[in-house]
Amino acid sequence: MVLAKSKKAVGLGNSLMNDRFGKGKGADRKKVSAGIHRTDQDGQTYVTNAPKEADWVKMRSVTEQGALDEFLSTAELAGTDFTAEKMNNVKIIHTDQKNPYLLSAAEERSTIRKQMAKRNRLTVPRRPQWDENTTAQDLDKRERASLLDWRRGLAELQDTDDLLMTPFERNIEVWRQLWRVIERSDLVVQIVDARDPLLFRSEDLEKYVKEPI
Repeated sequence: MVLAKSKKAVGLGNSLMNDRFGKGKGADRKKVSAGIHRTDQDGQTYVTNAPKEADWVKMRSVTEQGALDEFLSTAELAGTDFTAEKMNNVKIIHTDQKNPYLLSAAEERSTIRKQMAKRNRLTVPRRPQWDENTTAQDLDKRERASLLDWRRGLAELQDTDDLLMTPFERNIEVWRQLWRVIERSDLVVQIVDARDPLLFRSEDLEKYVKEPI
């Protein structure tokens, strides 16, 4: 039996600590610099990532967020300070021990009926209209406002209509890539899971592609 050279080099706990404090694999990707301070035309100061870090930081997929992350990203999209959404972020915590993911046969049928009734609201976020006279700053504000409205609509389905939402993309940069691909492409192909193609097919994406730009 070959013994480890050091007890500090092995074990799940040490692996997690190394990963957290930047000693493990991918540590170079986690060390994000303070960024570059810039000033826009309105005189507002903002911070951007260094060029080497900007690509992978911006395009990270975000499909799930905790309460704090959700609050901060909502405030960022709204372009306001954090107090603007504070009163709208109250959530009721259920004290019962029932697992909401385990439904009875009757509950499952009821859930499917509600989903079918609200399916027209489960849409792909649209890019706002723009033309050659639209400035980059104006388009950025419109895109953030459009995505914020879309996310609020999904949140309303969860809170008001009690629909259980599967994880969905929340990073605006990912949606911007989709918008640009749709605008510039002559053919868009959907790749779906062959085990249930109709379940994974996005009918609204097909409608979006056919809409006039």
